[in-house]
Amino acid sequence: MFTKREIPLWKVFVKRLGVMLLLLALSRWLLFWFNTGNFPNLSTGEQIRLFFVGMRFDIWTLVIANLPFLIFYGIPFRFKYNKVYCKIVDIVFVITNSIAIALNHIDVIYYRYIDKRMTSELLHFAQDSDDNQSSLIWQFIHDFWFMFVVFAAFFLAIIILTRKTQVKPAVILQKKSWYFGQTIGFLFLIFISIIGIRGGFQMKPISIITAASYTNTRNMPLVLNTPFTIGRGSSGNVLKKVSFYDDNVIDSLYTPIHKDLKVNRFIEGSAEGYNLFFIILESHGQEMVSYYNHQRDHSLTPFLDSLLNESLVFDGMANGRQSIEALTSILSGLPSLMSRDYVESRYAANRLDGIGTILKRHGYSTAFFHGGNNGTMNFDASALAAGFDSYYGRNEFGNDDFYDGTWGISDMPFLQYTARKVDEMHKPFAAGVFTLSSHHPFSIPKGYTVPEGDYKSDFEKTVRYTDDSMRKFFETISQYSWYDSTIFVITGDHVNPEHRFDNYLNGYGQYQIVTAIYSPGLIKAENTGIMLQHTDLGLSLLAAVGSNDTVFSFGRNVFDSLQQPCFMSYLNNIYEYSDGQYMLQSDGQNITAVFDIKADPCLTDNLYVKGEDDRWNEINSQFRLRLQQYNNRMINNKLYIK
Repeated sequence: MFTKREIPLWKVFVKRLGVMLLLLALSRWLLFWFNTGNFPNLSTGEQIRLFFVGMRFDIWTLVIANLPFLIFYGIPFRFKYNKVYCKIVDIVFVITNSIAIALNHIDVIYYRYIDKRMTSELLHFAQDSDDNQSSLIWQFIHDFWFMFVVFAAFFLAIIILTRKTQVKPAVILQKKSWYFGQTIGFLFLIFISIIGIRGGFQMKPISIITAASYTNTRNMPLVLNTPFTIGRGSSGNVLKKVSFYDDNVIDSLYTPIHKDLKVNRFIEGSAEGYNLFFIILESHGQEMVSYYNHQRDHSLTPFLDSLLNESLVFDGMANGRQSIEALTSILSGLPSLMSRDYVESRYAANRLDGIGTILKRHGYSTAFFHGGNNGTMNFDASALAAGFDSYYGRNEFGNDDFYDGTWGISDMPFLQYTARKVDEMHKPFAAGVFTLSSHHPFSIPKGYTVPEGDYKSDFEKTVRYTDDSMRKFFETISQYSWYDSTIFVITGDHVNPEHRFDNYLNGYGQYQIVTAIYSPGLIKAENTGIMLQHTDLGLSLLAAVGSNDTVFSFGRNVFDSLQQPCFMSYLNNIYEYSDGQYMLQSDGQNITAVFDIKADPCLTDNLYVKGEDDRWNEINSQFRLRLQQYNNRMINNKLYIK
């Protein structure tokens, strides 16, 4: 029996956990309140539903964050009422819950750049030793200071909650009864904690993919919370062997090994011996370019628009959502189908024979250019892994008068530097350049005046700056002798972080990027409307220049009319696969949705009805074949030609 206390221990548990659950839910929902434009057409009723169903995942975070509190106050020993002990437990309570809240707050901003809740990205960023890391942190603090004010309010609420629910010492009159009751109570705490972590009594514990049963993939970040996705997504680097098809027959059904590359369309004449030049534009989704969007009343990309009018243009699709994922897809034909990008995954030591490796066998010199701080996003490692012999970054540029203060050398001077260095290369060459100015914090160099126009943000101004940089770059290289015997690929690395049009806010639009092949006199200008993913580019260019090599790639040769389009991506633990007409979404085992992207580009009408899998057997089979080849070859280090 106890003396009467101000707050019994069970009330401390109920009040603290109840209030913290509400604070976690509110911090999760901040992502919606600060990014409403990314979630169009959500009715008030749907918002309320998603807010409350997300509490199932908040409970997981609540239990994980409060395990020390539950254990240290739940154990059936009298010393838990010691004042010093209680003080320590209360401090731990404030720290662990503040960290959980802070992770949700970080994602309010970070979500804009990756379209999902974080998994392990923050941990990798914290371990990163790039020169620009500290400047980026300070830039984010400067730009998004208001999130610190919001966090301070939550932090203050946690402190007030802790002070208002202090544990008071108990007077024990019957020791045996007290210990028995405390032990039963502790076992009950353990039981409900296990149920909270499992998310209920169902067969399997909840995971990230569970959110797909409540809403579509676009809205999953509203249901999930960041501590949950970090905790449950930490195993995303470990792929599982897939066995949809017998290993002895799968290569006869689909193989990423390509032989006898053919050219029967789009190219007029022979491109044998032509130079190859990849131009990768930072954050250039189709939405930013008037060529793809005639509804824009002001063009941010007048030069690029004119260049596309003279190019072979495709419905470009990025295989990933981050810059670091783009290079491996473009240069090595490997899509991003893991929670972590390939370069920083456990499989990064696998052998890859990228386009540079193959072209060097045919006498090509190779180089890759990026004005960023050397080592940024492992671009140098990615280029070298793809067989490029030389890498030129901020260090090689050697003049920090043009340093933007964050990422590296601004686009205009660095593109001119790239032009000069490429002119010095042995011919034929294969070169690539990756722009950087249209990346947060979207800084415009001193001395550059942005032309008048309708600019929604600093980002749009940097897009215009990059466009002017491109114009001057082409003016320069057009004077060189190698210009007329070069095939240029122009593509975006991923879509833009800001949006004007709702049709890009879905699982299809969030991958649509600028993609074109330009080579006057060789390739006829045409807007094909054909889907082309990043992994298609390297294989297609090898075919164009007459390579007779056997090539490993998860792409297809767009110059061969017999090869059908496809696209694969992975986000929020959902795979997407498209054949150019339909887009299938799957958790890796079961279909979750199917959309007709031609008739329904906003993906509003889910055609899939549970139990009607036979209707989608063909597209699901194509997806499964590729997933099995990807996972099993990645696991077994078979991403190359023996």
